[in-house]
Amino acid sequence: MKIPMLINRKNPMPPDYYPELMEISDDYFLEKNACKAMNALLKAAAKCGVKICIFSAYRSSTYQQKLFDDEVKIYTEQGYSYSDALEKASQAVALPYTSEHNAGLAADVSSPELFGQTTTAFDKTRQFEWLDKNACKYGFILRYPKNKEHITGIMYEPWHYRYVGTAHACIIKENSLTLEEYIKKFPV
Repeated sequence: MKIPMLINRKNPMPPDYYPELMEISDDYFLEKNACKAMNALLKAAAKCGVKICIFSAYRSSTYQQKLFDDEVKIYTEQGYSYSDALEKASQAVALPYTSEHNAGLAADVSSPELFGQTTTAFDKTRQFEWLDKNACKYGFILRYPKNKEHITGIMYEPWHYRYVGTAHACIIKENSLTLEEYIKKFPV
């Protein structure tokens, strides 16, 4: 069982890494294995009467840089110094090559009512409840769980799901681990 790739500030992707992508829906792409798993997840949720919407998936490094720069700008316009704005922005938006979206392994999801909103209110929806119980069966984990910010370095994001494969996802879920904790507990 190959350990999933950890992608974060301390573990950036190689700049020449480019995933084999497949279209998941309406101009959203995921790495091919993640895409197949996400399709199965979406179909299973729909059979249960739960509509899950994808509002972000693969991102190019150029687009990721734009998102980061936009976040820095928001903080500087609020009066933060540039260095403080960089720090605040990095807690919400990853730099290029440090985002799982760049690898095509992450999808941001929502409900039709909240579509496109990155809000913690998502964790009060039927969609979140279904994902919490079932995402691991399709190889996905809630990547940035509540009360684990000190481990992941990223704020709680109930909308951000990462593909790690079913076996890994089930162990991570059963043990309430982050990907960082899992890799530390079960090293290669």
